[in-house]
Amino acid sequence: MPVGVPRAGDTKFEVLAAVSDHWKSSRKGPTVAELRDVVGLSARSSIQFHINDLIEDHYLINVPGVGRSLKTTKRGERLVKVIRELEDL
Repeated sequence: MPVGVPRAGDTKFEVLAAVSDHWKSSRKGPTVAELRDVVGLSARSSIQFHINDLIEDHYLINVPGVGRSLKTTKRGERLVKVIRELEDL
């Protein structure tokens, strides 16, 4: 896989999958604190680092100034789907 592509089992993928799952269940983006709890990281800055990378790589989008607007892009959703399908094999 190219550098920057989230892989099954890594924190970046866990953040991406958590955003996808949260959006599907509540129709709004998760907070950094919610992501921190799901992923199991203690530092807010660690979650924010992964969020920024995922936005830069076009797996997530976030509307500045709008609360809870973090959402997976179509590209991000496809990646989550493919990795989960591979994990089920």
